[in-house]
Parts: sequence; structure tokens; C-alpha cells
Amino acid sequence: MRLPRLFAAAIAAMLALPLCAQSIRHISLPEAQAIDPATLSDAELLDLLERLEQGRAPMMRRVSMFGIPTGFGAPRGLWFVSAATTNRRDRRTLGDWDASFAVGFGLGDPVNGIGVTPIIDITSVSGFHFAESGKVGVKLSREVAFGPNWRGAVGLDLDNLLTWGDSRVLDVETTLSVSAVRGGGRGWRYPVMLSAGYGTGVKTGTNDPGWFAGAGVGLSDSYGLSLGWYGDEAIGGVNIWTGRNKNLQISLGVGDITNNVDGRRLLVGASFARPFRNAH
Repeated sequence: MRLPRLFAAAIAAMLALPLCAQSIRHISLPEAQAIDPATLSDAELLDLLERLEQGRAPMMRRVSMFGIPTGFGAPRGLWFVSAATTNRRDRRTLGDWDASFAVGFGLGDPVNGIGVTPIIDITSVSGFHFAESGKVGVKLSREVAFGPNWRGAVGLDLDNLLTWGDSRVLDVETTLSVSAVRGGGRGWRYPVMLSAGYGTGVKTGTNDPGWFAGAGVGLSDSYGLSLGWYGDEAIGGVNIWTGRNKNLQISLGVGDITNNVDGRRLLVGASFARPFRNAH
């Protein structure tokens, strides 16, 4: 099934949101009023006015991607749950609905060391057979800097390390992904995310492995768009952030947009994340 990959992509992208902090130091009106303009050069005064204007303008900070893996893992101390569904199981019969459910949490230190994100994926979610099939995987990640305005991460996904039920037929799969995020700021209003990689479970027609690449843009603090290519199909979607802390992401998308493999289908995903209490 391709559902688990959709969730890992949606989760990882959502967990990257804190990286979209502004690279420009804005200044508040009270701070500006405390500065004597007579002590500033023309260049310093112009810079002060630009920083003040940037601080007044609403800047977009959220960006995400749907259907494309990213290099980001969960920050240490953060747990998440995610669910995904489609109206075309394994891209075959239209109307053959399928769903999956996952939980995971962040360990390690992706900034100074290696981040570790274990994920338990339940692939049987019907009332009579809940959790009878599933698998366990782990994501290793390391955050990197791509210049003064970009933050990024390199990730290695190890999927199907432990399987049970119907998922026992799955082989171990590995995926290497590299992602970069730029937050909105002066001259670059909308935050963007870029991601690309290669995986043994990424299909290119009837063969594995394959490559993937995609881009996402945050249009406001409440929604964004993404589009990507995954092996042999184009996947696009809209990501909506809601909840009191905007930590609930709902994604609506279409798989195989161009019907390249006769697998066009509806994709729906939802992810919720929050830190463990007293996590450090």
C-alpha cells in the first residue's frame, strides 16, 4: 500500500514548521521610538525604517508538503498521530477505500547529532480487524544550513523493519531525502519548502527504486499548497493548519494527477502533534 508513505511525508513536513522562523530581525514601534535618529547615518536610518515596516507587515511562517517525503524528523520530545485514506487501494479499483493510522515521537538531537523518529503504522483499521496488520519503521535525520536564509535536513527512512499480519509480505525499504525551507521575509513574502530524494520503495512504472521531488508554499498561516513527483505519478494537495496552536494539519490532495498510471485518486490526511509535558 502507498498510504504509509503519504503519511510519513505529511508528518515530516508538518514537523518542519518551526524551522520557518524569519531570518530578518524585525523591530517593534516602542524599540524604534527609543532610538535617536540624529545618531544614525543615512544607511542606518533606512535599515531601521525597513525593519520597522517588516515588523508591521504580516509574514507567513508555515509551509508543508503532501505526498513527498522530506528530510525532517520529529524534534526531540514531540509526539504525533496521523491518519490517511484514499478511494483507490493500491491505485487499482476506484471506490475501493483504504485507510491507515500511525503514531510516533521524536528522540535524539537532529541539530547537534542525529534525530530519531520511530513510527508505528497500523495498516488495518476496520472495527473488526483493528491493528491486526501493521509495521514499524524509523527515520534518522540531521538538520543542516543551506546559507543564511535557508534551513534544511537530510533524512534516512528505514521502513518495514518489523511487520505483522498482512504487512508481513513487505520488504524492508530505505529512502534518502534532502529538504530545505525558507521562511517569508523581506523580498520573499511566502515561505517555501523544497524536497528531493531516492527510495527503494518508490515505483517507476513496474520497477523499484525511483526518485521523487516536490515543492510547497505557505500562502497564509492557515493554508498552503504543494506539488511533487513521486516515482511515476504527480501528487498535489492543499494543506490546512487549524486548532488553537495550529498543530492540526489537514491535507486534501489528488494522486496521479495526470493519470500517468491510470491511478488518479483522492487522498486525505490529517496529523496532530504536540510536545510531551516537561520535555527538554
